[in-house]
Amino acid sequence: MARARRLGYLDDAAFARALVAHRSRTRGLSVVAAELAAKGINRGLARDALGVVDHSSQVEAARWLAARSSRTDRQVVAARLLRRGFATDVIREALDPELDPSW
Repeated sequence: MARARRLGYLDDAAFARALVAHRSRTRGLSVVAAELAAKGINRGLARDALGVVDHSSQVEAARWLAARSSRTDRQVVAARLLRRGFATDVIREALDPELDPSW
């Protein structure tokens, strides 16, 4: 076990950063945080890894997912984004018709 840790195979911080970088493209931070907890990553490491993701990248991810949706009803799309773990302020900004005229 010590050898695996020394070789970098058991680096929870690196794993958390990689998972957050990958998952935050299509999921909100609450779902990503739940995934980290389910995988046994402690809260401090998870908080540090999630802290790297900024608000604007979450809004862009939500917009991208909303654009891919075949639904035109904003409430249905907002509910889908909520289930994906996006915060309500992120969803509101992503679906704001003044910022994105397609809505």
